[in-house]
Amino acid sequence: MQLKLQERLQSLRLLASLATFLKNPGSLDSVFAVANSVKDSPLAEQMKRHLLIHPQFSALVKEGWRPKAIDLTELQKLPDGTLGRCYADQLISQGITPNALIDPSPVSNDAEYITHRLRETHDIIHVLTGFGIDGDSELGLQGFNLAQTRSPLAVMLIFGGMLAALQDDEPLAPMLRAMARGFQLGLDADLVIAHKLEEGWDRPLQDWRQELRLAVNSGT
Repeated sequence: MQLKLQERLQSLRLLASLATFLKNPGSLDSVFAVANSVKDSPLAEQMKRHLLIHPQFSALVKEGWRPKAIDLTELQKLPDGTLGRCYADQLISQGITPNALIDPSPVSNDAEYITHRLRETHDIIHVLTGFGIDGDSELGLQGFNLAQTRSPLAVMLIFGGMLAALQDDEPLAPMLRAMARGFQLGLDADLVIAHKLEEGWDRPLQDWRQELRLAVNSGT
């Protein structure tokens, strides 16, 4: 009885956060609210189990490796075309600071490590995959995330984005094409979050894409 009540409360929190997301899908706060509503769910546990099967990611979790603090000013000094320079340029153009993306709370278990890693690599993966920040591209990125990690958050955001498009009578073709591209990229690529991306800010973006098996055009 207690378990069923907890499941119902979790479902209500999920629906409430999804409703908030649909009202303002471009808000980081609304995305984080959806993320918080699924983080302790059975689907999140399933995602953790599948991710820890990956040898390189499992080793990263056991090591407890954490990236150094990000200084966008320093990253902007890197040569054009490097991962760090592209990442810094993107965040600065959006008026976003790493503090808004990286959770400073300590990591005490595998589930928390995964939550931190997914959140702190989100915008790095934007750069690596070439997906922009418009609505269609964001859903394309969520397609990539779903294929890579079985993320329940990706499922919720894809569902919410598609429902919003239907409600607003928007064309579906651009969104579906972006999602199809994201699914295929995610299926073909190595598990991106298993790599210490932040230790290779100075590497050319194309080198990273080649290593990760990301078939992205150089102009993207």
